[in-house]
Amino acid sequence: MPAQPDAPRREHKILIVDDEAALRRFCRYALQEADATHCDEAVHGLAALEMIRKGQYDLVLSDIDMPELSGPDLCRRLRDNPPYPHLKFIMMSGRATPDEMSRILLAGADDYLSKPLSIVQLKSKVAAALSLKDAQDRAEALNATLLLANHELERTLRASKSDLIHSRHTMVKALAKRVECRQIGSSSHLLRMEHYSRTLAEEAAAEPAFAGQIDAKFTDLLVCCAPLHDIGKVGLPDYILLKPGKLDIDERLLMETHTTSGADALKGTLKDHGPAGEFLKMAGDIIRSHHERFDGEGYPDQLAGNDIPLAARLVSLADVYDALRSRRTYRPAFLHAASLQLMAKTGDGQFDPKLMPAFARCARRFEQIFQEFAD
Repeated sequence: MPAQPDAPRREHKILIVDDEAALRRFCRYALQEADATHCDEAVHGLAALEMIRKGQYDLVLSDIDMPELSGPDLCRRLRDNPPYPHLKFIMMSGRATPDEMSRILLAGADDYLSKPLSIVQLKSKVAAALSLKDAQDRAEALNATLLLANHELERTLRASKSDLIHSRHTMVKALAKRVECRQIGSSSHLLRMEHYSRTLAEEAAAEPAFAGQIDAKFTDLLVCCAPLHDIGKVGLPDYILLKPGKLDIDERLLMETHTTSGADALKGTLKDHGPAGEFLKMAGDIIRSHHERFDGEGYPDQLAGNDIPLAARLVSLADVYDALRSRRTYRPAFLHAASLQLMAKTGDGQFDPKLMPAFARCARRFEQIFQEFAD
């Protein structure tokens, strides 16, 4: 198997503020050992403010005692008039007591370091602050994208019903593709999910258990919302999405946050405005709950049985089938028959048992869909 290319990483810019040149050099050499990290230096707070006005930084690493403008005063000015969102600030001191450091944190600093500096602590605290900033930046970008989509839906509400549905479907495809384009090997998964969802919903509509729940309107909405199931992955770092192997426990926990981050971002756009409100409600249910299990052992909310929204139960089954049929970096793709056997073993535990007869009846169509829209 050819090696996957490393994902490009955005360069982090750090401003080191201290009147001691030797300490500035120590921090710069220690921090610039990390890939994609650039450090600038300022001799006091006023010089730092001027540099921050001219160029955007991710983190300021500042001493407390400096001429012209002290570290705490610099921090207060940056918090009172933020030059850009999510700027991180770490304070350094060789004399401050724990109580003084606590007051500095309450005043706006994100963390602090005691002098003499430890390279291990310096690197770890800077890395933690930068990781938090990256997560906040990604969440903000996702929320902005969803808000834009919602504004577009509101704008088209005055159009005819067919135009509205077409516009909504086009917008969903564009949003979902933002996830696909970040993942190496992504392809026709979203298109298959639409067809799987329609096939399963139409078959399940014949089951007495779903009488009055699944109709043509529900099915059309499901088909439109299904491609958004993994939209929360936009907020995940590349090293998680592109890892050429199984995730470890910490990485798995971070991966699982795509359900809540995606749903929370969508919730910010949820308004009661007719058809668009129904669409956003179902999309939010699918995004948050498509990894729940019928036995309550799923995530993020450990919902069980019919507490799991029906749309999420349908999408979950389709998503698992497609995942088994698709090759992963750590395993080959399973054949259709083997996939069905694996899904049958999980049975009542993972999937709604009332959906399984419908799935069995349309499983051959799932195989056709996978072949028709192969990667």
